[in-house]
Amino acid sequence: MTLVSAGSSAPQRSAVPQLLVTVAAVFALMLLAALSQLHDPMIRHDDYPALLADPELFYSKSLTEGRWVNYLWHLRGVVTPAWANFLTYQLLWAIYLGCLVHNALGREAEIWQRVMVALIAGLCLPSVLISLWFNTLIPGLAILALYGWLATRLSERMCRWLMLVFVPAALMSYTTYPFLVLAMSLTRADAARSAKDLAGLLVLFIASFALGMLAIYSLNYAEHGVFGVPMADWRNPSPATDLASALKNSKLAGDFLVNLVLKGGYSITGLALLQTALLGCAVWAVWSRDKWRALYMLSGAGLGLALICLQVIRSGIDMPVRSGGFLWAFGAIFVGLFALQLRDGGRARLSRNLLFGITALYVIFAGMTHFFSTEWNRLSQDMAAELTGGEGTVYVTGTYLSLEAANTSDLQKDQSVEFRLNYLTGRDVVMCESRPEACAGLPEELRGGLLEGRGFEVRHIPGGSVLMLSPKALREGKLEAARKKRQSDE
Repeated sequence: MTLVSAGSSAPQRSAVPQLLVTVAAVFALMLLAALSQLHDPMIRHDDYPALLADPELFYSKSLTEGRWVNYLWHLRGVVTPAWANFLTYQLLWAIYLGCLVHNALGREAEIWQRVMVALIAGLCLPSVLISLWFNTLIPGLAILALYGWLATRLSERMCRWLMLVFVPAALMSYTTYPFLVLAMSLTRADAARSAKDLAGLLVLFIASFALGMLAIYSLNYAEHGVFGVPMADWRNPSPATDLASALKNSKLAGDFLVNLVLKGGYSITGLALLQTALLGCAVWAVWSRDKWRALYMLSGAGLGLALICLQVIRSGIDMPVRSGGFLWAFGAIFVGLFALQLRDGGRARLSRNLLFGITALYVIFAGMTHFFSTEWNRLSQDMAAELTGGEGTVYVTGTYLSLEAANTSDLQKDQSVEFRLNYLTGRDVVMCESRPEACAGLPEELRGGLLEGRGFEVRHIPGGSVLMLSPKALREGKLEAARKKRQSDE
């Protein structure tokens, strides 16, 4: 059985202005949600090499993550301001999202409806979390944005064959970006759907994905002498060697799925249950009206989840929630189609309230997440102001884990402090917690950190400055905490 959806068989040139309006509106509203980030965006510790165009600091990730496109980006030799990079990232993300909803909802949806659906996909928690690596991910999003735009201008058949180029390039930018390429084909409103067509599309995608893996393995072998992608220690790898270890690792995959549901609701149980129930209703409604269209999108989401879980079971790594953001691309289209069905069924007010309500929640919670993520930025600006007037090396005593702002912004390593203070002051920074030998010459009363109270205190010494933090941590480091959790589960 073959079902052809309503709509033109190829994108029309007259639709370009509508697409531009959609992208502009999505971009503006995403900036509204990220307002607290615009002047001084939060940068994760391992995103600084991309900001500073320093390939040496990123080199190891070409081996352990296969992100060769990102590595080439680090070689560009041009340093642009963090705020400009953040705006570029958001614009590229808005272009992809605008193209996705433009092709998926077609002529059936008005511009405001497309914008709402795009924001649901773009402001989910995984997407907000991954946006804090915006400097590194600019080339990957540029690939997605270009593919999305081509998908609005070229035939479906041509776009499918282009996956042989774009999927490997996306894979070498970020592991789950290929599924966003796949989403452009699986959600199209003008597709002629059938079992044979779906099988052919998935086979082509898998072949493109395999081609990308082969390219990564080959580059790793040529450059590092390793034909493969060994997992980094911070991922706590525990490769499966037999059935027992595979079953043990399957629990990690299960934990990832549970976290995806709960944390995907911005760690609010009520919101997580609400969006799960809404998605279930949307899938059922779309399936009832057009089972092939539902099956296409479910196959893409299912394939992505299956590959992630297979990787977790095989390697035993900790998979962060931000890896699952591609699921919201499919989920948002389901919700959008559900809203259109409600409208066409005479429930226009319910349809409108549904889209506005969900979108408003996402804008609010995304805005709060962005705001709290920048708590460290505000504190570090105060630290930099206190360090003004000094010269030479900045020695940081105590532990960054004692800072409430570090907890609120979820700083993952002490390099977050080192890179940030170097970025703000231009001075060399030594973290005494991880390099005690470099701080051995400091006066004894300064080496112990801030012994009374919390916060920070700056002391200027000959040839440098000491930034004293409390030695009493509010929490454990993320890597150590993850290892202890694994041990307690065994």
